[in-house]
Amino acid sequence: MDTLPRPICCRPVTDDERAAQLSTVRHWKVQGSLIKSRLLYLQMKHGIATLKHILQSLGEADRAVLTKTVFVGEWYELGLLIRLDAAIVAELGATTPDLLEALGAFSAELNIGGTYESLVQRDVEGFLQLSAVVSPTFQTFGSARYEPENKTGLVRAGTVCLAYDTAPPSQYCQSGIGYFRRAVELCGGIHPEVTITGCRREGAPECRFRICWQPSGASTIPMT
Repeated sequence: MDTLPRPICCRPVTDDERAAQLSTVRHWKVQGSLIKSRLLYLQMKHGIATLKHILQSLGEADRAVLTKTVFVGEWYELGLLIRLDAAIVAELGATTPDLLEALGAFSAELNIGGTYESLVQRDVEGFLQLSAVVSPTFQTFGSARYEPENKTGLVRAGTVCLAYDTAPPSQYCQSGIGYFRRAVELCGGIHPEVTITGCRREGAPECRFRICWQPSGASTIPMT
């Protein structure tokens, strides 16, 4: 796969920059399943004490929501997810490389392998096509489509394209790298690689995730 510069969505941003970006998309919402996966990741990987410490670092309004039951089928402000991710990175990022990607991978493991298991197909191409169709299941903003590339051979490839009227907050897409990588594994793909080849915040018309994998049977690759 070609090596491309890391897009701006994969670079750190300041709290002020994050707040400014969120101010333009206050009406955007995500499914509770994405937020719940973060809370379960902290609890399972780092323990209750770390989870409580990170929640205490958030503002009062965010704590009030997150200390209650988060329902997977309800809609929550995107800003809540972004601020929670930022707090997780601030606490654990120094010791956990590619933490946002790990959060995305865990979300795939939990939601695709559990809550939305019926969406999993033992065919990567079919799943990626379906993932574009069901994108509104997870977020109220943007539209998605899948562009197949190599359908035969030892290495398959395709691109998931996400179009937004307004650029999403920086780093929102970074967890998508881990999400798609793990999703491909769950569908039987081997050695998946995911590269952001277009970034809306850098002026591209859409965010583009190019995905390469080797075909095989059902994945038995465990989460690390």
